[in-house]
Amino acid sequence: MSDLNTWFDSIYAANYPRLVKVAYYILWDENTVEDIVQNAFSTLLIKQKQLRDHPNISGWLTITVRNMADNERKRARYTREIPILPEHEPAASEAQPDFLSLLPSELSKDEKQILYLHIEVGLSHEEIASKLGCKPEASRMRLCRARKQCRKFLLKNRNS
Repeated sequence: MSDLNTWFDSIYAANYPRLVKVAYYILWDENTVEDIVQNAFSTLLIKQKQLRDHPNISGWLTITVRNMADNERKRARYTREIPILPEHEPAASEAQPDFLSLLPSELSKDEKQILYLHIEVGLSHEEIASKLGCKPEASRMRLCRARKQCRKFLLKNRNS
């Protein structure tokens, strides 16, 4: 076995279980945790020349895994994932309600439009602003007001 393989194998064996725990504490998803830890070790191999004489490889790996897990958590927060499994597809006989039909009828057309663009389509404020011909700050304010109105009408209809 070469010197590089021995070096890497000893680091892998000493750090893998702890790094899985660190990533799992942040993400709570076993598959993603495995990917994150493997990516950290791949990065270690890629940067082996710079890291060969690093005084604290375990610390470097811990920080790398923590940063990768934090980045994945942030990415997942702003990304919508829809499973494509057959059991999640609605049956042809099941009529799925339209998003706009679920909104209170008391909302204005503009309020329904901005809620639809942000929630259903998943557009950012910059994208909404370009569609509506306004600034992103105006898009944020309109969305805030539309949510407030929607909440008000939903509570009113529920209490009626």
